Amino acid sequence: MRLLRTAAGGFINAEKIIRLVDAQATWIALLGNGEEVALAPYYSAPGRIERDLPHLMPVSAPMVVTDCAAETCCCEA
Repeated sequence: MRLLRTAAGGFINAEKIIRLVDAQATWIALLGNGEEVALAPYYSAPGRIERDLPHLMPVSAPMVVTDCAAETCCCEA
């Protein structure tokens, strides 16, 4: 079990977080029960939340090609 400090000084279990929202100065953890909890400013440092909770970070979508100029399109391979 991994505990994260909240902005209010308490702790939450990282396993209860289903999504993170990047608020301007902090991260907001959305819990499975619908509760929103602001995380401590500690997690706002660049790369820190990504390192601590990589499974909750958005993954960039692969580039989608809509107009292929090749005679034989290689995009569908």
